[in-house]
Amino acid sequence: MKKYFYTIINILITVTAYSVPVFLKNENAIITLKEKFTTSLEAKNIQRYGQEKSIYNTLCFSLKGTFTPNNSIEVGFEIPYFKIVETTDSGIIGDISLFSKFLMVNEIFSLVDNFLLQGVTVLNISLATGIKKEDGYRNIGIQKGIYYPLSSGYADIEIGTAFSLIGTVFGLSGYFCFTSVSSKIEPPLAFNTENDHFVLGSTFEIFMLYSQNFTLKSFSEITYYLPISEKSKYINIFLVGSGIWSRIYETVVVKLGYYKNLSAPIDIEKHLDNIILVGIGFRF
Repeated sequence: MKKYFYTIINILITVTAYSVPVFLKNENAIITLKEKFTTSLEAKNIQRYGQEKSIYNTLCFSLKGTFTPNNSIEVGFEIPYFKIVETTDSGIIGDISLFSKFLMVNEIFSLVDNFLLQGVTVLNISLATGIKKEDGYRNIGIQKGIYYPLSSGYADIEIGTAFSLIGTVFGLSGYFCFTSVSSKIEPPLAFNTENDHFVLGSTFEIFMLYSQNFTLKSFSEITYYLPISEKSKYINIFLVGSGIWSRIYETVVVKLGYYKNLSAPIDIEKHLDNIILVGIGFRF
């Protein structure tokens, strides 16, 4: 019986080893297998409102990489490139991100089903490599689009925690963090918090098919940005999304997702309406 129990747990870990790369800072607590490097390319179409509620689209192409030196630490990076579709602009490099997870809780237990519970501390840093808000406006006919807040040109620090509960047929993750947003006159982690915000997120996964050569999961996500003031970097973001995730052999990972912002566009320049996401990754 004990051998069977640990066989099930090994399957759980294998199923979740790549995890679901969630959108917009909504983290989970899964740390992948040690001494593995994963690189991925994601393409997003982000639909936004311009002046007088006109629609324009921003494409984002991101190169991501993650490395797990051991089973307790995961580090990675993301290099984004943005292009407003409706302009002749050639696009911009966004704020490069460095991210990390540190394992705090790792428990295996049986209660009706077999479960794996993991908890992590998250520390992410956004570098000031992107274009600043005042330089990010682009002409769309007689109106204007903007790259901000997708690119801010200032460094941010995100400190949070995530927990994931993985069963044999489902996974549930929760995330909470505080993001210290810097500006022209404010360094990261300054006492003035009016530009800062909190993030609350949750991901629910259903394991639809699993084998050594192919895994298929469906997922749903909720990501809510809680602003501290009307000057916060994000003030009207309540994203609800769903999609599918698959692993082919032990090397290729594919993700498709759609996200809708349920918040009203209180501040047009900070609003994101909907997002279509396509991603492919390779593990070495």
